[in-house]
Amino acid sequence: MKKLYIVLVIMMAIAFPLSACANKPMGTPAIIAGAATPGDPLINAVNDIRMNLGMPDLPLQSNGMDKMMNSPNGDLPVAIYVDSEGRKFSVEPQTNTVVEIDARSLLASVPANVPSISQDELRAKALNIARITTPNFNYLSHSLMDESGSKGDYYFFDLRMPISPNEMMPPFFQIGFDKSGYIFAYINTLSFK
Repeated sequence: MKKLYIVLVIMMAIAFPLSACANKPMGTPAIIAGAATPGDPLINAVNDIRMNLGMPDLPLQSNGMDKMMNSPNGDLPVAIYVDSEGRKFSVEPQTNTVVEIDARSLLASVPANVPSISQDELRAKALNIARITTPNFNYLSHSLMDESGSKGDYYFFDLRMPISPNEMMPPFFQIGFDKSGYIFAYINTLSFK
């Protein structure tokens, strides 16, 4: 039964947008470069996570506010930024925390013949990222359920808290890698219980 659940979770993660944020018309947002607005805490949050995850420091475009449906109550307000390659960053504005990164649109640009990293190495990388991006992760980790899995060359490391009766879904940490270690998905709502 657990294997069926894991397969269903993986299929849903690939079939449905990981961001689960409704796309709103972009209009004509301004281009915002992190260096141009050093005091903006939302931009600083994006820049910090990009540095921690080894992502390029590219210009960002603000796409306004939205609600994150993958949050415990399904309506966490987030500020949306998109870099010039198409990575989408969702930032919770009260805590200046990046809660989601969606880079699935870039998967087609990853060459098919890139060297593979072992699943154990990817798991270690995922746990290191969880420690870096989650306050008190070492304390929380003892109560997290591991629902990690893979589909083909895509690996999902998924750690979830038990769901509470008043939550739409449990707080969780999920990161998606391709076989080369390229991060195409990141969700972290562990701090929003």
